[in-house]
Amino acid sequence: MPVIELKGQSIAYQTRTSKRAKRISVRYSLSAGLEVVYPPGLRQPGPEALLIERSDWILSAIDRFGDARAKLPRREYREGEEFLFRGASYKLSLEKVPSRSRIAVRLRKGCLALSLPDSVSFRESETIRQAIEGFYRRQARSYLPGRVGELAEMYGFKYEKVRIKNQKTRWGSCSAKRNINLNLRLMMAPDEAIDYVIIHELCHLLELNHNPAFWALVESCCPKYAHWKAWFKQHGPRLIL
Repeated sequence: MPVIELKGQSIAYQTRTSKRAKRISVRYSLSAGLEVVYPPGLRQPGPEALLIERSDWILSAIDRFGDARAKLPRREYREGEEFLFRGASYKLSLEKVPSRSRIAVRLRKGCLALSLPDSVSFRESETIRQAIEGFYRRQARSYLPGRVGELAEMYGFKYEKVRIKNQKTRWGSCSAKRNINLNLRLMMAPDEAIDYVIIHELCHLLELNHNPAFWALVESCCPKYAHWKAWFKQHGPRLIL
């Protein structure tokens, strides 16, 4: 990853092309870091010139997001740690079950309960993390495609396939092939928030950009979209596995 020095600070950045972009933009987020986003077919001016031009904004954003990052939960995968599932809070419960050959994960009485075989220690945080991610992935595959189908039928949208991903920077996306991609971590959000993201991506089937016509279409299908858009901005960084 390239690095640029801005007023004495060395900052890593990346560049990418977005089919939705109509102009060059400089972005900073907790998940993606510093990015220069180009529309298709455009690579001038180079990223260094743009970053130097926006250096004051970038340094201010890094300070703001640094404060926010310090307040984010740090996953340790220990007994009692909080996880969200469809908007409700569950405490992580770890128990040994010698008869098991692999980890089992289920929701039980306010707990995200993991049954561990003798071969897995309570301290194997990466193994436990993978088991939890697998649980959310299975739940996402079970729930999200069907909900996309229900909402598409309700509002008259036509799409091709639904794919479940563990994306770092997006809750959802719509491809040129009319496929809907959804983040498995959506299963941590309330059902209405999930519906907003699905409707957002379905609306991109008709309006590729975030123009006034797009937001009018979103509002016609999801009148409370502004609330849930703000909800993700506030709570999204905490939806981590």
